[in-house]
Amino acid sequence: MPKKLSDKFKNKMGFTPVILNLASEMDPKLVAFYEFCDSAIQDDSALPSKHKLLLIMAMGAQRHCKECVVSAMRGAYKKGATEAEILDAVRCIAVAGGAPAIAACKDALQMLKNREFVGTC
Repeated sequence: MPKKLSDKFKNKMGFTPVILNLASEMDPKLVAFYEFCDSAIQDDSALPSKHKLLLIMAMGAQRHCKECVVSAMRGAYKKGATEAEILDAVRCIAVAGGAPAIAACKDALQMLKNREFVGTC
């Protein structure tokens, strides 16, 4: 995996997933695809990046993926999402997904409450 891409993962997640090293080694086109996907989310366009990440947070909650919710919430916060915006997104998650989806938000809400935005997700 190119160092630039590896560094992106380390900055975002604190590590580079082994599967991405293996997959990019076997299929170099994966690196270009990842770069496209990353810029689609990380770059402001018609929607600001923080809003895109709040959408991804909601999608993770609908899949009951706590790690997805934490990662997207952390990214949205780093991109300038306020506590009020994050809590508004969580209210929408509760309405749309009910108890299972809101349960997936527990770790992210604890992180937001404690202002602890470092972790392994």
